Amino acid sequence: MDPRRTTVSARLEGDKHSGVTPLGSEFKRDLLIYFSIIAMTVLIIGISHIQLKVFGIFLIVSIACIEAGILAYYFMHLVAKKRAIHLVLLLTVVVFLNLLFWPAWDIVYSPRTHSEFTDY
Repeated sequence: MDPRRTTVSARLEGDKHSGVTPLGSEFKRDLLIYFSIIAMTVLIIGISHIQLKVFGIFLIVSIACIEAGILAYYFMHLVAKKRAIHLVLLLTVVVFLNLLFWPAWDIVYSPRTHSEFTDY
């Protein structure tokens, strides 16, 4: 018997003894992820129409980061990657958040006179 043929047939049928998940469950998972991405995008658009100012921006960026993480984790197949990839991604997230919030920290806590913020 061809071992490749048995693996493919086990995958299509979802043979529990081979430890292989059926293609149907992966398809359902991908559909769930796809529709959750669409739902998050609709949520982002809804938040943008509400006048929440800075809090709205924080929510939109947070949802977009979660959305990007889900896309990278599942559709770029980072689920099956090794630990080094996860550490590089963690470093990227830390640097991104640092660059995102460092200007805000500087604006709030640095001593400036009122004239620097005056509109002309």
